[in-house]
Amino acid sequence: MRIIVFIITALAQSAAAVVIFLMLLLGLNGFSESDATPSLIFFIALSVACALGLGGAGAYTAKRIAEKKSLGGVAASAIAVVCFSVLGVVILVGGFFVALVIATMMHEWK
Repeated sequence: MRIIVFIITALAQSAAAVVIFLMLLLGLNGFSESDATPSLIFFIALSVACALGLGGAGAYTAKRIAEKKSLGGVAASAIAVVCFSVLGVVILVGGFFVALVIATMMHEWK
């Protein structure tokens, strides 16, 4: 059960990261390569950390919720996947704006 929760959460995070990364590329249109590179590296690192970290946290949380007598494994897994996927998307959207700020700061410091 924990492996499935980890995989589903990590895949959901990866799909959201790809979509937001494409929007970031559009947002960085007009910046030079040297201005945009730190923000791209930041967002890629954040995406990998979110996928692995929230996938692991979701698996751990699903196990802890399933130990309760009121919920079974399927319900606990569904709750963990949905909650941590939404949390990851919120983090990635915040990272999108931070990446744009990083590119702007790199442009202004030249």
